[in-house]
Amino acid sequence: MSKPKKGKRFVYGLETVLRVRGIFETLEKEKLKQRERELEEERLKEQQVKKEQEEHLNYVRELLTDELPQLNTIQMHEQHVKTMEERVKKQQEEVKKSEKKRDDQRQEVVKRSKEKKIIEKDREKTRDLWKKMMDKLDSQFLDEIASIKFASDMKKKSEEEEAKQK
Repeated sequence: MSKPKKGKRFVYGLETVLRVRGIFETLEKEKLKQRERELEEERLKEQQVKKEQEEHLNYVRELLTDELPQLNTIQMHEQHVKTMEERVKKQQEEVKKSEKKRDDQRQEVVKRSKEKKIIEKDREKTRDLWKKMMDKLDSQFLDEIASIKFASDMKKKSEEEEAKQK
């Protein structure tokens, strides 16, 4: 915890650290937003690939309902369906990777926020100590003024008493 310094205004010694931590926190939040955008893009790609797969499956089903399906065509489409399944799995893995990156980034934002809050709490505690110190100095100053006034009043009274005795 930093120590307060005497002065008319409160000056926090770690103000630059606080600003730097605020900047780091902002940067990490921007990175988090980027990771969330990337995740959303990956999810959209996944939906699109699934949609393509479903459309192709529907087309293959229609081919199979025909009276005379050609074996060559069916085998070709079966291979394409397998390829589409692989693409869907790959895209699902990409989504999971993107979610992990986002979660890691979220943890980094939380860490930076905690670091900043620690410095902010220290700043508030230091401000409170500064206020107490300044109040104490003010009361000491007022006490000194009162004691000087009391001493001068006593001196005047003793001089008056000496003048009356003479």
